[in-house]
Amino acid sequence: MRKGLIEVIILVFGLLGYVTAAMAQVNHVSINSRQFDLNSVPQLKVNIVAQNDDVSRLEFYIRQLDDGQFQQQKLSVQSINRFLLQLNGTDVINDSNAQLIITEATAAGAITLAAIALFDAPYSVNSATLVSNVDTPRVLPVTKDTASTASAKTSVKASQRRQVDGRLDQPSSLSDIQSAPSQAESSQQVGCLLERDNSDTLWRIANRYKEQWHTSVYGAMLAIFETNLLAFSKQKIHLLLKDVPLHCPSTAILSEYNNKGVDRKVFEVIEAKHAAK
Repeated sequence: MRKGLIEVIILVFGLLGYVTAAMAQVNHVSINSRQFDLNSVPQLKVNIVAQNDDVSRLEFYIRQLDDGQFQQQKLSVQSINRFLLQLNGTDVINDSNAQLIITEATAAGAITLAAIALFDAPYSVNSATLVSNVDTPRVLPVTKDTASTASAKTSVKASQRRQVDGRLDQPSSLSDIQSAPSQAESSQQVGCLLERDNSDTLWRIANRYKEQWHTSVYGAMLAIFETNLLAFSKQKIHLLLKDVPLHCPSTAILSEYNNKGVDRKVFEVIEAKHAAK
């Protein structure tokens, strides 16, 4: 009897340890913004910071009270960037107290990681759909009257002329028009480099550009990091490499960092996660 009791205790503590390990894989989750109001189909963005950026085991639901009974609909998930997900539903939400439920699949079954009030999240007029790579105004770097900056301007202008000349020389066939842009092109402003020197920290660079990009210093740091992963040692946000050019984030990426409070929390979680490794 005693042996059986000990085995049960070991089993229970083992399962608790597994559940804790599974839940610890998610460092942070929160609603970034919602793009819908009451009595409409759900569309929202969720910030997520997970170990190894793996969210494959997570599922997202909206739970609401409908005719006195709780109804739950599963949301489709699409990655916008490594810290931001787009969630869409198909059924109208008519409960002002509806909640977003995040679960994680484990060997012991689905575990609820969070239940977040849906309509407490900030409303945003920005569409939750992914932004296609279209010709948009170039985000130009802040300039100084130095010889190096003048040289950089000349290089950028030459690059712009080559791009224009190249487009004029290309055949205008349907296959050329429909060719998909590379991931690098869609995340960067092509030919646009950030001004920096080796004494600059990520914070200082972001602070230099935040007003121009209409975001906070935290949003600017996240945008720079997402656009220039290879410029960070081991892809850790606190290990910015020296002597590495930094590309300007695309307008699509910058548009995702428009909430200072949320961006600050996400940055702090990522920084703590990377510093702990």
